[in-house]
Amino acid sequence: MKANHIFLMLFCFTLVPNVFSQEEASTYPTKKELLELIKNQNTSSKDQINNLRMLGQYYMGESSDSAAYYFNQGLALSKKEKDSFNAMKLYNRMALLQIYYENDPVAIQYTDSAFSFANRENQKHYASIAYSYQIQARANYYQELNDLALEKYLEANKYLLKDIQDKVTKTYLAENYTELASICLATDNKRTALAYINKSLKLSKPIEAWWEVGEAYEFLTSYYFEEEDYGRATIYVDSTKAMYTKVDYQEGVLAMDKQLSDIYLKEKKYKLALQTFKPTLEEDKKQNLAYALVEDYLFFSKVNTEKGNTNSAEKYLDSAKIYAQESENILHPINIGRQQAALFKAKNNSNAAINELTKILKSAGIKDYVESEKEITKELFELYESTNNSRASLMYYKRYNTLKDSLINALADNKFSVLQSEFNFNELNSKLESQQVQINFSKAEQERLKQRNLLVLIMGSLILTFFIFTYFRQKKLSKIKRENLLAKQEILNVEQKALDDIVAFKNKQITDFAIHISEKNDLLDKIKTRLKGIKVINDSHKGIVQDTIHFINSDMDQNREKIELYQHVSETNDSFRAKIEQSYTNLNGKEKKVATMLRLGQTSKQIALQLGISSASVDNYRYNLRKKLGIPKGESLKKFINSI
Repeated sequence: MKANHIFLMLFCFTLVPNVFSQEEASTYPTKKELLELIKNQNTSSKDQINNLRMLGQYYMGESSDSAAYYFNQGLALSKKEKDSFNAMKLYNRMALLQIYYENDPVAIQYTDSAFSFANRENQKHYASIAYSYQIQARANYYQELNDLALEKYLEANKYLLKDIQDKVTKTYLAENYTELASICLATDNKRTALAYINKSLKLSKPIEAWWEVGEAYEFLTSYYFEEEDYGRATIYVDSTKAMYTKVDYQEGVLAMDKQLSDIYLKEKKYKLALQTFKPTLEEDKKQNLAYALVEDYLFFSKVNTEKGNTNSAEKYLDSAKIYAQESENILHPINIGRQQAALFKAKNNSNAAINELTKILKSAGIKDYVESEKEITKELFELYESTNNSRASLMYYKRYNTLKDSLINALADNKFSVLQSEFNFNELNSKLESQQVQINFSKAEQERLKQRNLLVLIMGSLILTFFIFTYFRQKKLSKIKRENLLAKQEILNVEQKALDDIVAFKNKQITDFAIHISEKNDLLDKIKTRLKGIKVINDSHKGIVQDTIHFINSDMDQNREKIELYQHVSETNDSFRAKIEQSYTNLNGKEKKVATMLRLGQTSKQIALQLGISSASVDNYRYNLRKKLGIPKGESLKKFINSI
């Protein structure tokens, strides 16, 4: 299971690469282009962080040192720029790298560091928070802590469901649901497992996420195989192969052919089982995969044993034994011994079968495989019963039941822990959701109160402004009126003075005329002349009044002003392969690949999945490498390869 998840993570790195930023949709750059980009001094810090992260992802399948180096460079830069979003992403990549190296506790520590940069109220952070929980879940699952793994997967789903439901988010959700189904099935919680797998399919099908659809179908194949519903299992084999073909996952297609052969064997369709398995055997022969050939020949031996072709079954078993000599897989001797016992039983040689199975039970490695130990004790109980050895039969029957009960108890405990974890999570989640609703309601009330107060303040300001404006306008109008009244009063005073002067002058004329009446005609002429002059004076007075009126009018015109107001609103190579090809020319292509993967710290299961072979074949290659590299017994193969 772990190797499968690791391969899936590597697949995701190549199939769905991250672009430079969320705002861009540019083409994913090659490794060579990224190496050039990080040398460019004009690159912005944000783009440089993204380039370093993507470059590290490229090296995750090639060089552990390089991947960690570029991730650390990007992390240092993101901390310097106080970029919490990219710091989270880089810590998650480093955690994923540790899972790749099987350092699960260290992986959890890195995700805890990612959480320290998380803003759980910022939607931009939701996907990274969910990814951190998903990595923690995988780390716990690989340590067989199913209850903790379940809690983390559920936490991841909570944030994915809160995020924008785009294609990427839905793809991660579908993947999470399939992994949740696996946990539930492992703890015999089948109904919940099916519910989760249905959720996965409902999400992945509409968005054409064929890899996730294929994984869900593969789960259903295994589920119905265990339920002995071989008809449905066969249908899902075909469906899984169709999906894996869409994403060009040929290793997955071959793996499903093997599973189909197992179905045919269970259905006793021996001819179909051999025909379906034969291409896989030929492919393993071409690649000289010793560990895979052990399993292939064991399968052929089983089919022929059930068919009654014991001679053919013996030949295939001998072939399996030959290849098993190069394998370090402990299960190979166990499985070969069980098949040998099955052959003895088919030949009615019960004693030989009993000896073979007893030998297996005495081996040191059997204690690590409790399920196999249980099945072997059952076979011994049945064999002794068929030979009428009641005492031995009873002994193995008791031992079988003890093992069976221990497995059932362990399963029940694990199942209870998982169900309890799910219940606790749901209860806690309900409380948190209730609290969140209350918080949201309180925030809404505060926002409404704030808006209402703001509206009251604005209205009050407008009313106050209106009254102030009205007051000063009225005051200005009153001043103008007073000035007009004063001007009119001054004009009236001037006019009255002019009339008084005229009356006084006339009186003087009459008096002067009476005094000088005695004068002769010449005096009268002078008076007339003078009167004419007085008339000129009278015209002057009239001009003064007119000038005064003109002055007042001019003054009034000058006091008129217009005021206009304007407002202006104004307002981010590894050289290992070359060395090994130069120094060890006796290695074939597959052996070089296995050596490279071992240098990367991969386990046999991880290598097996990536090469499309079984873990036993990887162990066979490890044995070949030790011989061809001349490594003495007791010395570590990995240490030797790392020293090259």
